[in-house]
Formats: sequence, C-alpha cells, structure tokens
Amino acid sequence: MSTHQLSFRSVFISDLHLGSAGSRADEVYEFLTAASMEHLYLVGDIIDVWVSVKTGKWSQSHTNVIRAILSKSQFGTNVWYTPGNHDAFLRRINRAELGKIIIDDVFIHETADGRKLYVTHGDLFDKSVHMLSVALIGTWLYEMMTVLNAWWNNRRVRSHKEPISLHAAVKKRMKKAVNRLTCYEDQLSLQASLEHCDGVVCGHIHRPMLKTMPDGTIYANSGDWVENGTALVEHFDGSLELLHLTEIRRRLQAAKEFDPSQLADPVRQEEGKSTDLQ
Repeated sequence: MSTHQLSFRSVFISDLHLGSAGSRADEVYEFLTAASMEHLYLVGDIIDVWVSVKTGKWSQSHTNVIRAILSKSQFGTNVWYTPGNHDAFLRRINRAELGKIIIDDVFIHETADGRKLYVTHGDLFDKSVHMLSVALIGTWLYEMMTVLNAWWNNRRVRSHKEPISLHAAVKKRMKKAVNRLTCYEDQLSLQASLEHCDGVVCGHIHRPMLKTMPDGTIYANSGDWVENGTALVEHFDGSLELLHLTEIRRRLQAAKEFDPSQLADPVRQEEGKSTDLQ
C-alpha cells in the first residue's frame, strides 16, 4: 500500500534551479516524496548549470531532489525531461532514454480525457535568451541579489519586521518585459496549434498560469520553485490544476488528519440493527 498522501495522473514541474542560492530544494523534495504520479514532466531549468559551478552552491538538499526523481523512475513513474536554457547541456543527448527517463526538447502529452498538450520549457520562444552574454550577466546579478536579499531579511526578522522579496519583484518585472517583447504566451499557443495540440505546458518565465487563450488553446505555465513553489497537475479524469505550495501542504495535512475508521461500515451497521431487533 502506498504511503503517499497525494495521487495524480501527471505532474509538471519546472525551474527548480538546483545549485542556485534561491532554489527551494527542501520544498520540492517535500512535494515529490508526498505525491505519487504515473507521469512526471521536468519542464526545464531543473539544474542551474550557469551558477551551480561555484563551490558551495550545491547542497545535500539539492542532491535529495535528484534522488527523489530517480526513485520515482525506478519504481514505475515515467519521467520526461525537456531541458531549458540553464540545463541546455542535456540537449546534446536529446531523444536519449535513460531507463524510464526520456530527454527531448518537446513532448506531446495526452491527458486522460484525450486532449493533447505540447510540453516544452519555452526558452526557444524567448528572443532575449539568444543574447547569451546579457542572459548570463542577468543570471549572476539575480543570484547576487538573492544572497543579499536573504542577508537583509535576516536583519529585518531580528528587528521584528516582515521579510521582503526584492529579487522576486525585480525578476517579475524583467519577465513581464520579456513577455511583452516576445509575445511569449501567444507564440507558444500558436506553436501548440500548429502541432495540432489542444494546449501548451511550459515554464521559463517564473509566472505560474493556467488559462484558456482567445483561440481556445490551453496555456499552462507550471511556474517555478524559486519565488512561487508551484506545480501543474493532471487528475485521473484529465482535468488540470495549478497547485501552490500552501495548497499542497493544506491537502497533505487534511490527508494526514483523515481517519478511515470514522467512515460508516455497512456490515457493522447491519449487525447493530440485528442486535437492536433482538
């Protein structure tokens, strides 16, 4: 019997940025070990090669996430990995099958209710990424801001003040600008339509979203595990839902508090009725 409290047909997660200062690896691990799924889609930027090369960035918690993913693949979960710009080195082995882990730029996922979803990280539709030097500078500046923000918030907490997220605010503005300049959502939705798909699942811009575009195409962005802590899930009836960490924890708590013995037992009820009649 499974020890998992949450069960889904499919789970889509992206932008874990393992190896960076901002990665919420402990929370990713918490989610992965508490959920079971038939399909696990890693929608890019799982490992942040751009910044993890520095000594001391990769911690045990980051290794734990990798082990959790490998464990999923070992015990029956199909793992599909579409690399992003921060783990683009994996594109050198596109179409490789490593056990139950398959790597490629694009996957077509069919939901339980027959809809087809175009799954890709999304950086190939972002013109700003092609200016590599600018992208690298921006990544390192964001990494420095993350470290400084953590130091500043420690001081605020000691002064009994609420923590603030400067780096998240800056990143949000940058990603909004990227979206305006490149029409990110429109381009991805169009590509999905050209591939005769009903929708697209992506990551990259750290803006979790699940909506229907004007042309009827589903646009789903699984978000990230740096600022937001979100996952896109498919239920067993094929319906899609965007879950935030707070909701994930609420459901886990509800599952732990659920006591099956409190449910009415028809056999015992009948036995009770027979005793009363006697």
